[in-house]
Amino acid sequence: MMFLPLSISVSGQQILIVGGGKVALNKVRRLKRFVNNFKVIAPEIAEELKNMEGVVCIERKYSHKDLSDHLLVYAATNNHKLNHQIQADAKRYRCLVNVVDDPGYSDFVSPAIYQMGEMTVAVGSNGKNVDASILLRDKIKAFLQHN
Repeated sequence: MMFLPLSISVSGQQILIVGGGKVALNKVRRLKRFVNNFKVIAPEIAEELKNMEGVVCIERKYSHKDLSDHLLVYAATNNHKLNHQIQADAKRYRCLVNVVDDPGYSDFVSPAIYQMGEMTVAVGSNGKNVDASILLRDKIKAFLQHN
């Protein structure tokens, strides 16, 4: 599977995260430097997520109707069947979905990112080798910081 590397405006957009545990928490932490408007839906949500600024938490089971009016959706549950259902539902609602740690079911993947001022460097591997992407990103970061 090939992913088109691009940058997308998330200004004014709310990102939906389905899942309320560690995976969802890590995803929100990584995304917060780009957007501060999240909706998290899960039967149980980590306290840290509940206390984050810009995060609306709804403690209940996911419904396909939750996808309405969202551009980006992250399926971040520990239930593969539910994550795949979210992916199928997202197609009907014309949302882009990332099934965390499952690029084969994702419309987009998040690259390893380094940001310095207005410059952003993103290193991706089409979701195949995240560790190599992070290593290369860190090498680029070190090079840019020392030059």
